[in-house]
Amino acid sequence: MAKSRPRQAQRSTVGGQEKRGSWQTIFTGAILAVAGSFIVLVIVAADTLGSSGDGNGGAGVTPTDTPSADTATPGASETNSPGAGDPTRTPTNEPGPDGSIVVACNDILAPLDKQHRLPADCAPTDLEALPGGISAQGSQFLRAEALAALNEMFDAARADGFILQVNSSFRSYQTQADTYNYWVQTYGKEQADRTSARPGHSEHQLGTTADVGARGQFLEDFIGTAEADWLAENSWKYGFIISYPEGKEDVTGYAYEPWHVRYVGKDVAADVHSSGLTLREFLLR
Repeated sequence: MAKSRPRQAQRSTVGGQEKRGSWQTIFTGAILAVAGSFIVLVIVAADTLGSSGDGNGGAGVTPTDTPSADTATPGASETNSPGAGDPTRTPTNEPGPDGSIVVACNDILAPLDKQHRLPADCAPTDLEALPGGISAQGSQFLRAEALAALNEMFDAARADGFILQVNSSFRSYQTQADTYNYWVQTYGKEQADRTSARPGHSEHQLGTTADVGARGQFLEDFIGTAEADWLAENSWKYGFIISYPEGKEDVTGYAYEPWHVRYVGKDVAADVHSSGLTLREFLLR
């Protein structure tokens, strides 16, 4: 909003020497006041339209999700998000206009990487809220089967003296878009693409993936902790695989994330673990 100019001090007149022609002055002032009001209204309207044009009311977005190898962009809509192509395209083995292949929404073994993605409207129908004791931030959700396995794994960790929590779980297509754009704006596109999935390409959208931490240590702070070692050693026993292991960025497309676990079921997890392959390699065999 433009600042109003300081009011000019009125001149005092001695002996009434400025009374002459006062009605002309009043009339002219009234015309100028009306014109000024109209200009102000035009400026305010233009400012309002401009600030709402970014899709966030001009305020910007601070995503609740933190940067993980599966995170997304602030202010991007489903149709203009990088790599979105046709966001609601049905599953196919043929690459779309943006080069991506759309996978089935409810397939917990669907490959998700920089070439494979979910439709924008994909959202699990059996999401359940995480118990407050294991959610590190507000209401979070996972598919029922994945949540049951997560509770079993966290109980086992607790028996071994480790208290684990979830920092991020299910994310919608749009939340991933907001998160990805945030990191692009913060660190630039090249770095964002190493640590954040574009909308539709995130394993979190499946509702079977969780970012795990402990003792207030999440994301990069989780690296090298005893809890991270326990998770790497035991998560497969409960049906989870660490999607982005150390030294495999050239294979997975993402930097090392010992906190990011995806549920694939106990039998498949055991097969992935014994194969020595990354989850991406295993699913694309």
